Amino acid sequence: MKFIHIHGYKCAGTTFEKILQREFPDLLRIESKNSGQRLFYEQIPDKLKTQSALTSHLLAPSDKVDCFQVSFIRDPYKRLVSAWRFQNKIAGNIECSLKEFINKYRASIISNYQTKLLSVQHKNNTFSSGWDVDINLEFIFGDNFFLGVVERFDESMVILEMKLKQLNINIDLSYPSRENTADNSLQDKSDPQNLSKFAYSSIDTDLWLLKEAHLKLDKEIANIDSFEERFVEYKDRCKKSTYLDYESKIIYI
Repeated sequence: MKFIHIHGYKCAGTTFEKILQREFPDLLRIESKNSGQRLFYEQIPDKLKTQSALTSHLLAPSDKVDCFQVSFIRDPYKRLVSAWRFQNKIAGNIECSLKEFINKYRASIISNYQTKLLSVQHKNNTFSSGWDVDINLEFIFGDNFFLGVVERFDESMVILEMKLKQLNINIDLSYPSRENTADNSLQDKSDPQNLSKFAYSSIDTDLWLLKEAHLKLDKEIANIDSFEERFVEYKDRCKKSTYLDYESKIIYI
């Protein structure tokens, strides 16, 4: 195993997964057989760890694993609105107002979802195991992890390509289009209510982590003399890029 993608819900994960499917034909997609329950690397059967790359919504990051890990963070309020639109308008699996959706989220174990998703977790026998806040910035912004920013996806891809090249992982992270984007599927893209303050207690830690990710990305870009040229070259590749008409089956553990 060389590469792990922790797929944050409504955080450009489907787009990135399609990129990985093209670059790693043996991409492993794993999820928990118990919906919402976190997975841990040691639960993955050894025979599956021979695959080059892995993607999962529920795998917890690990500072003990000898492979490169990637995830993305997004403005948490916009992520909530996007999740509500997708579930309410496209998937059709809920029927509630945005305020009701946020209120339920505030009371759930996945409030401040992105911080919990990216925290190093400790497994126990309870269902809520894996949804604690225990963020380690030295790990998240260290040599073996990359945290991109959805709102700066292309900049993040240029930096990630460079980091992977240093690890002798030479892949093309260009893409032809963004996938599974509720905002592009609906004509009404406005926020139906101004509820960011109402949601604040459930997104405050995520907002802090997003700020740290922006600062880290700014620092990375500032340290690259040729960044603008690399960025233009990347955008040119995106114009010619394609996806495979194929996706790996999900394996449930």
